[in-house]
Amino acid sequence: MSVDSDIDRVRRVFEDALSVAAPEPEIDIIQSSLIDSLGLVTLLFELEREFGVTVPLESLEVDDFRTIGNLARTIAGLRQDGWQ
Repeated sequence: MSVDSDIDRVRRVFEDALSVAAPEPEIDIIQSSLIDSLGLVTLLFELEREFGVTVPLESLEVDDFRTIGNLARTIAGLRQDGWQ
């Protein structure tokens, strides 16, 4: 799967889970106040379901989740590393 298709899927999950229009892929969703801590947990849960991956909490880095583009790249890395 391509990063572009992953970005599209992440955007759709973002909008469905949070009822908020998804920003451009490199907009910081935390700094721009589009998401709070509860929203981030909800989004991570929904992304795990959508992509069939498990996000290992011990290796979470906030920068991996600041943008939709970073989320898509992080998920692609998790799939590649076998976190399914």
